Amino acid sequence: MKQSKISASLAVVIPAYNEAENIRTILKNTLKSLPNYFKDYEIIVVNDGSTDKTGKIADQIAKRNKSVRVIHQSNGGYSQAMLAGIKASKKEFVAYMPADGQFLVDDMRHCFEVMKGADLVLGYRGGRSDYATRRIFFSYGYLLLLLLLFDIKYMDVGWVNIWRTSKIKRIPMRYTGGIFLLTEILVRFKQKKYKIIEAPSYYHPRIAGEVKNAKLKVVRQTFQSALQLWYEIKFK
Repeated sequence: MKQSKISASLAVVIPAYNEAENIRTILKNTLKSLPNYFKDYEIIVVNDGSTDKTGKIADQIAKRNKSVRVIHQSNGGYSQAMLAGIKASKKEFVAYMPADGQFLVDDMRHCFEVMKGADLVLGYRGGRSDYATRRIFFSYGYLLLLLLLFDIKYMDVGWVNIWRTSKIKRIPMRYTGGIFLLTEILVRFKQKKYKIIEAPSYYHPRIAGEVKNAKLKVVRQTFQSALQLWYEIKFK
């Protein structure tokens, strides 16, 4: 059965740091799959100061595909890279996609189905076969913290995120260190009563390379940012 295309336009932002082992595969898959869902789309790779061939590979693919743009910047971390991509996006909606292949365009299809009626679509994962016990503990502990601090009851906050571009570009971001960006956007969208819809998505173990967001330092910084945002909202 032929997939009916979505009338809205979409920018897919891929923040990438030292993903030379993955970026070619991810871009080829994205270029192949996006036209099945959208007539109007763009792919923005943000090379976040990679020291391997990530930027070079992305540039090579962009030269052959007008739908791909590459932004090169000094290493500033995930949040700075994602913000650069959001700022550069020119489509009606903008979505986050990881550069490690843990979800792909087809894995977002149920999110695409509901995005026209939403300001933010949150895709939630099922099982995570490669998660160690410590990582599972941190993930669910973080969801509990967000429930206590911000009354957030969504099933997943750090996975598929699709935002209405006009809304997200109005949101001031303050806690842009580490990987807290997705949570801050969600909290600020919730404050403004923007429409947030959940939809099922999928999870794949990383194709290759090192998991960067599960390090203890990153986890500590993320929890600290959550507490700082709560303090700001509560007392300032």
